[in-house]
Amino acid sequence: MSNVEDPNDHPPEESGDGEGVSLERKNSFGKLRRYDSLDMESGKVPGHGHGSKELGWSVILHLAFQSIGVIYGDIGTSPLYVFSSTFPDGIKHNDDILGVLSLIFYTITLIPLVKYVFIVLQATDNGQGGTFALYSLICRYAKVGLIPSQQAEDADVSNFKLALPSTRLKRASKLKSNLEKSYFAKGFLLIITMLGTSMVIGDGVLTPCISVLSAVGGLKEATSSMTEGRIVGTSIGILILLFIVQRFGTDKVGYAFAPIIFIWFWFIAGIGVYNFVKFDPTVVKALNPAYIIHYFRRNKKDAWVSLGGVVLSITGTEALFADVAHFSVRSVQISMCSVTYPALILAYAGQASFLRKHNDFVADTFYKSVPGEF
Repeated sequence: MSNVEDPNDHPPEESGDGEGVSLERKNSFGKLRRYDSLDMESGKVPGHGHGSKELGWSVILHLAFQSIGVIYGDIGTSPLYVFSSTFPDGIKHNDDILGVLSLIFYTITLIPLVKYVFIVLQATDNGQGGTFALYSLICRYAKVGLIPSQQAEDADVSNFKLALPSTRLKRASKLKSNLEKSYFAKGFLLIITMLGTSMVIGDGVLTPCISVLSAVGGLKEATSSMTEGRIVGTSIGILILLFIVQRFGTDKVGYAFAPIIFIWFWFIAGIGVYNFVKFDPTVVKALNPAYIIHYFRRNKKDAWVSLGGVVLSITGTEALFADVAHFSVRSVQISMCSVTYPALILAYAGQASFLRKHNDFVADTFYKSVPGEF
């Protein structure tokens, strides 16, 4: 027992007006207490408070809808220009369409769906995604950083504690040891990290220009007064507006664009189903990867060059991982599997069906394939 008196132990009656002193003390403590701004921000989002381990399904579905307006803008507008970029000199053989469709199908399936959604998203750094998040995760479990980033006090922080050896960790112990001993490996990891981040930045600058130009270029189909100069000017104005509204934050941008992108996906999926049924349902043969082999045998060097057009079908895919911190792994998986992936596959299959009957319209495949032209 201590003889030191605690001011809080005095009964209110001793100071005369007990109720007034008690109220004054309570107000004083309220003024002295400080709140962390991050706590206040996180408290605004349901399920994101301290101690929250699992999000409710209502929150997950809410975030999944928002993610549609933030993550899938680039990959969702790729059907505007993929086939025209893949066949810049026209279609030389009708089966080349099946080869390219097969390439597009397996590219979208293996990279965005299998690689990112089911594998890479499992490697977040405490919910953070992106190239530097992976690098930080590697540096946490192996001393491969060229710049010292840990202090002795960090051992008391849970994020920097290493788990005890287990069967899973033992399998990586040899690789970890080799990385820590090799200065070349450390430098290579850092260079690859900076290169990957630079490529993401470059993609974020270039692909919006391609997407907006392709979208605005479709106005030529509606009116002849839309000249090339007006298309470029309109595209610049739209791009400036898009970059201006980003300052309002992911939450507001997601709410604003999610309905638009969601309707867009339903729109291109519906057009794809229509063209698939009307023109050539046999394009399902593209599921056979043998058409890819035949495509390369027929076109040789030109087939390899055309891969530059095929890869445009997955522009913006890195956003699945880089933007996961704004949402959650499960919400991104749901939005990709239930909306984006099916819509894209149906859109490309429909365009391929259309091109099988109209080879000459490859330069404006998307707009020419819209129902009502024929």
